[in-house]
Amino acid sequence: MLALRAFGLRASVGFAALCLSLCVACERKAQEPSSQPASPLLPSPSSAPAAPAAPALAGSAQQEPLHITWIDPPSFRRVPPSNAMRKASYVIPRAEGDTEDGELTVFYFGPGQGGSIDANVDRWVGQFGSVKPGDVKRADREANGLRQHTVELESGTFSAGMGMGMGSSGKAKENYGLVGGIVESPSGAYFFKMTGPSKTVKRAKPDFYKLLDSIKTSA
Repeated sequence: MLALRAFGLRASVGFAALCLSLCVACERKAQEPSSQPASPLLPSPSSAPAAPAAPALAGSAQQEPLHITWIDPPSFRRVPPSNAMRKASYVIPRAEGDTEDGELTVFYFGPGQGGSIDANVDRWVGQFGSVKPGDVKRADREANGLRQHTVELESGTFSAGMGMGMGSSGKAKENYGLVGGIVESPSGAYFFKMTGPSKTVKRAKPDFYKLLDSIKTSA
């Protein structure tokens, strides 16, 4: 009887030891790393690369247009412009024998303003009565990279009326002359118009062209 009890006790101890061994083996197996590669993690929205910014449009900032400068001839006397349309005004001293001074006016209306070259020349010439087509001399020239258009009329009856280049009075004036220049610039056309007694205009013509030759774009 005692032998049976001892055998049963030994069997119980052995069974318990076997269970303990199996538990330890399972725990170790659970702690071993898996041989399968881990699936990659999807990037979170905060770690995703940002979309490239839209490129800036070239030329979106407008530059100030370049205006022109010129040198006043010593014989021309600059005076305050009589109205807002005039960029500059000059008195052309009268030649010997003439009863009045001449006048040079410079007009500027802005980019794309002031009308076409031909329209302005026709208007200037139209202010002189009894003018034949052969009396009008026109030419194209260039100075300092700027295209220029000139017109000359030696003598006629001048009546400016209310148009550009109105004289000291609205009355018609006999034996008057015209020398004009239209300068194309990056900021628009500039209109140079000299009128006065024929002798006065003729004497001042070389200085007028020196002025045109000195015109250049401002820095």
